[in-house]
Amino acid sequence: MPEPALPVVDEGACPFEGCSFRKWIVSRDTELFSTWKQGRRMLTNLHKGQIVTGETGVHITWKPDRIEVLQPIAELDVKRGDLILRYMYHGEGFADIWAKGYFVKEYDCSFVKEKEDGGCTRNCAAKVVEDGRKDWWVRVKTAQDMVGWSEATDQFGCMDALGGDPQCEELQGASSSTQ
Repeated sequence: MPEPALPVVDEGACPFEGCSFRKWIVSRDTELFSTWKQGRRMLTNLHKGQIVTGETGVHITWKPDRIEVLQPIAELDVKRGDLILRYMYHGEGFADIWAKGYFVKEYDCSFVKEKEDGGCTRNCAAKVVEDGRKDWWVRVKTAQDMVGWSEATDQFGCMDALGGDPQCEELQGASSSTQ
């Protein structure tokens, strides 16, 4: 199969381990829009400290990461010099990839060395040679029942259910009447 047509849109996306749609805290002022799609209009501003409920997400790969194979990887049928394209990251080294005509969801990419020399935890059989361009938009609901979309750029706290933050755990246990 040819490379996936761009953009690749993954609906319902929460692209990191521990990512959870639940109550979040706005960590810096941010805009809320009518949609994640082109032609959106601004609905309101969310303010630092405000509590919202994360409902869903959409991950858009406008351009995948380009990964050069350094040594053969039999399982993917790739050899030195071949390219692997990486789309949505899922956490713990797993990502959606395309290699030699095959698209594989949630593939263990722990063999990939990132451009900043991190990432690789075994074999180091490939390296990122070009970072792609990706966006992650989340749909949130305010305490006033306004629903809108925000591009997720680290402006929400408590997204990570594995974070162990006491404030976040307390927030999840709080009733909706405290919002």
